[in-house]
Parts: sequence; C-alpha cells; structure tokens
Amino acid sequence: MKRRNDLPKSPFSTGLSGSAKEVELRIKTILKGKGKRPAIALMAVVALGIALSGVVVACYPSASSDALAAETLRAAYETDYGARVYWGSEEPEELQTGDIRLDTMDLVGETDLGDSTGALYTVTKSIYGQQNGEVRWVTMEPAMEVLVWPDSGESAQLITPNFNTQGLTPEQIIRQTAWGLLSWEVSLWREGHDQPLGIGTEVSHIMEPADGQEDIQVFGEAYAAPIYQEGDYYELHSWQTLTVNCYHTQADDRCSANHIACEDPDLVTPRGIHVGSTREEVQAAYPEANNDPFWDWQGDYLCYQPWEGDFGPAILFVFQVRGEVYDIARLKNEELCQQFKAYKT
Repeated sequence: MKRRNDLPKSPFSTGLSGSAKEVELRIKTILKGKGKRPAIALMAVVALGIALSGVVVACYPSASSDALAAETLRAAYETDYGARVYWGSEEPEELQTGDIRLDTMDLVGETDLGDSTGALYTVTKSIYGQQNGEVRWVTMEPAMEVLVWPDSGESAQLITPNFNTQGLTPEQIIRQTAWGLLSWEVSLWREGHDQPLGIGTEVSHIMEPADGQEDIQVFGEAYAAPIYQEGDYYELHSWQTLTVNCYHTQADDRCSANHIACEDPDLVTPRGIHVGSTREEVQAAYPEANNDPFWDWQGDYLCYQPWEGDFGPAILFVFQVRGEVYDIARLKNEELCQQFKAYKT
C-alpha cells in the first residue's frame, strides 16, 4: 500500500495531558519530530490573468468495499504512527499506552480521477494515553482522509489533506488532495484538460504542441530556495507564454510547480479570469482582491490570496495601461535567478 506524506515510525514516549485536541497535537509532534516550515518559494504567485472555461463532468463508481477501505486505513495508520491500531470491535483485553482505536469511518463522496477513483472519508479515532492524570481513551476531533484507488488494481494510496479545504466540495477536496494542489483556487485550467496547473501540481501536462517547445533549465543550490532532501533541485520550465518554476524531488521523481507566470489567454482561473480580462471583470470575480503591497512586486496589479494572512498561495493579476490583464510578472530567466539569490538561506 502506498502512502504520501509518510510520518516517521516512532513509539509514544511521553505521557499525555490536556484537552483531546492538545493530546493529538502533542502525539503528532512526538511522531513527526521537529517540522520544517515550507520554502518561501511556496508562498508563490500564480502569475496570470485567467479562468475556468468549462465544467468537468465526473462519474462516481464505488471505489471498493467498506471492509477493504477500513483495512487500508488501519494498515496505513499503523505504519505511520508506529503504534498498535485497531477498530473498536477488535480492541484487545490488554491495552497499551499509545494504542489507537479507530471509531468511525464515514464516506463523504467519491470522484473519478481519470485513471483512478478518489474517496473522501471522515474518520474519528481515540488514543489511549494519560490525560489530566488519568490513563484513558481520549477521543480526537474528526479528520479527513482520501483513499485513491488505481483502476489498474494496484494498492490504494492514502493521502491526508494537508491544506485549506474550507468552502470546497467533497469532489474538490479529493481532487486538490490527489493532485497535490496547495489551493484549489490558485490554479489554471485549460479546456479539454481534466487536471489544472497549480502550486504543487506536476508541470507539463496542461501544455500542447501548438504552444511551442518546452525549455527546461536546472538550478543548483546556488540559485534556489532551500533544498529539503539530498538530490533534490529546482527547474525552470518555459514556453512562449508560460514560465513555471518547480521543485524536483528525487525520491519520487516528481516536479511540483511553486511559481507560475502566465501570458496564455487559454489558461483560466477557477473563477473565469484569463489574460485579456478587464479590471472590472477581475474585481467582479475576485471582490476580495486588493492592491496592497505584496512582497517586492511593483506595478499595477490586484492580488488575491485565498488564505488569511500574508502567508500562502496567491494570484497576481497584472494590468496593461488600458486596464486589461496581461500577466503577473513577466519573469525572465535572469530575473528569476536574482529572486532566488535573494531567497537564499
């Protein structure tokens, strides 16, 4: 069974106290170790003016039996947490501190992903540990999990939604999670393509032969933001009207977009804005957008950020003199290198 964002195997080593939520947070901290903050490059800007021009129609076949889904979840949790995990009906007579009991697993929705089917569940669990001086079962808050079942019959992949899912439909949550999107809202779509280009997705799938030849440049540590695993590196993928800076992970040979600059009117945002849209159209589609200072960006633009605060993904709509969107940054290769040098740690 495959699992993305695996947690290190680690036994529970300290007592637990406080609220149920605090207990879970402490357990996750114990198991995962000291976390790393995302690279500054992930606060990336999806450059453009763009919008969704079609509706993706999906079928929803049953992914698997409830029993198989339940066992897949249990086995994945046992691997991730490095502890005993079982369903309540299988609870052993002799309990151990750190045991995880799965209480409920409710199917929220299923979505056809093309070569696989994604299923969204809400899961409740309890952890056996010390709370307020008493060793007991502590019930955690419900969590969301996505199971992706390949049509080929291979083992399912369990993926935990890591980012903001507020306001998304079950189908959107499944797709955002399965595709690695940092934000559903910060993405570009092309008619005839079922998968968007966005922060966290793979790179070249949305371009077509008519867009011209793809140019790829590899950047070493001298140019890039922090490298998180040995052997990883940054790449710049360029077409005539699209530039994508991405992070290449050696472990799974995956190139994930973290900065996009777009001048292609065929690529659109989920709210229907594209290169050539007017300022009025942008303001109507994105009433939350503003022209507050955004890092070191200069010029006439409106910035949309789906997450609260200054951290997170964003779309910058950059305007020409006549008030139409033309792109976000017009980043040339040399300018991108200079930006990377400024972000060096």
